[in-house]
Amino acid sequence: MGVVVIPRVIFRYPSLFRLAQQQNPFANSTRLIMEMVSLDSLDTLLARDGAVIWHPFTQHGLGRPLLPVAEARGAMLRDTQGREYLDMISSWWVNLHGHGRRELAQAVAEQIQRLDHVQFAGATHEPAVRLAERLLEKAGLAGSARVFYSDNGSTAVEAALKIAHQHWVNRGEPRRLFATLRGSYHGDTVGAMSVGRSSGFFDAFHGMMFETVSLPVPLIWNGFANEEGDKAALEEVARLLEGDADSMAALIVEPLVQGAGGMRFHSPRFLEKLCALFRDRGIPVIFDEVMTGFGRTGSFFAYQQTGIIPDMICLSKGITGGILPLAVTIVAEKLFDSFLGNDFSTALAHGHSYTANPVACAAALCSLDLHEQTDSMGQVDRINRRMARHLGLLAGNPRIEHLRILGGIAAFDLAGVESAYSAAAGREMAAYAQENGLLMRTIGNVIYFIPPYCITDEQIDTAFRVIGEFLGRQKAS
Repeated sequence: MGVVVIPRVIFRYPSLFRLAQQQNPFANSTRLIMEMVSLDSLDTLLARDGAVIWHPFTQHGLGRPLLPVAEARGAMLRDTQGREYLDMISSWWVNLHGHGRRELAQAVAEQIQRLDHVQFAGATHEPAVRLAERLLEKAGLAGSARVFYSDNGSTAVEAALKIAHQHWVNRGEPRRLFATLRGSYHGDTVGAMSVGRSSGFFDAFHGMMFETVSLPVPLIWNGFANEEGDKAALEEVARLLEGDADSMAALIVEPLVQGAGGMRFHSPRFLEKLCALFRDRGIPVIFDEVMTGFGRTGSFFAYQQTGIIPDMICLSKGITGGILPLAVTIVAEKLFDSFLGNDFSTALAHGHSYTANPVACAAALCSLDLHEQTDSMGQVDRINRRMARHLGLLAGNPRIEHLRILGGIAAFDLAGVESAYSAAAGREMAAYAQENGLLMRTIGNVIYFIPPYCITDEQIDTAFRVIGEFLGRQKAS
């Protein structure tokens, strides 16, 4: 007589197994057992995670459930139970062309076989040089700027801050102050935290940060151009510079959209005039395009919607299409020249082990090809029109306010509720969305959409239907 092996999952969840049999008495017992084994695997994965992992931007003491993701394709994620979720935040704003792109996988595989890595101090390679050339071409800066490589948005910003600081040291005119917009976020390393201190994320680290100057930012949204706010803010900045200009090392801004601060928009008009105030006094301007770069705002780089060419541009997130960590800081030739000398004392003593990793550079080059092959800017325009239509339909809802859209980024605020990062209303909306097959990550009371460019109109319709149902349910209750 054969031996029957009963999976331990049946002993762990006997009532659930009996319930499954009651609901479908004709179901094949083997299939039911396999479904239970899948449930057991999920439970084991989450338990293992809970024993060894410390997740980013997470309060583990609250015990909130994790989404166990197993695979992804296009704009969809699939969990370990086979449920699908529409990725409306591009997996923290990094994915551009959709998940599982074979072109990117092939580019990475071929580069690993050819050259996986070599230190970038004292050596070079084709992927890094070619990527720098193509990025400068896309930025319209060929012949007038250099590319400094790092590995994420924070380090791209950190490099820019150190370059600005040492530029003045090398000139024999040390300057200590950096100007930033209120509510800005630039990353989590010490320098990036310092220029993003007003974001509210870094109160525990004030003792580690250097001094910065926080500038007013006149916010805009659909139907509200805030020209009076522009005027008042610029007058305040001008007064500040009358006394502190000689101490300013640089101005750093997130152009047009402040991301983690709440998808806060300001106008190109304001940004141009703000930068002019600093440029007129010889102060370098840094644009943090870690989130806004590669088409998110409707132009390939956000600064291309202004009349300003920044002295430095920080890029990351979407640079590899969302599959590998890589970052660059584009630096004006005049700043690079201030580091030239006859000994190491004026050189930039900054770098990382994986600087200009060839595999990541190959992915970035392939991503640039995909931008052209898929007409990514045309896709952003299509996404913009579709989301704008849905925002128009939501505009009369009293539970939301400050509707705004730029390029492929749309957002609104939940009205009359707490706005702190961990606000309950935002978490409730995100939980409802996830239950209904939509991956969202709210910022306090801010609901935003920043989907990959491959998303279909029908998928956008689905996302806004779910959000509309949530708002309607809340109104009814």
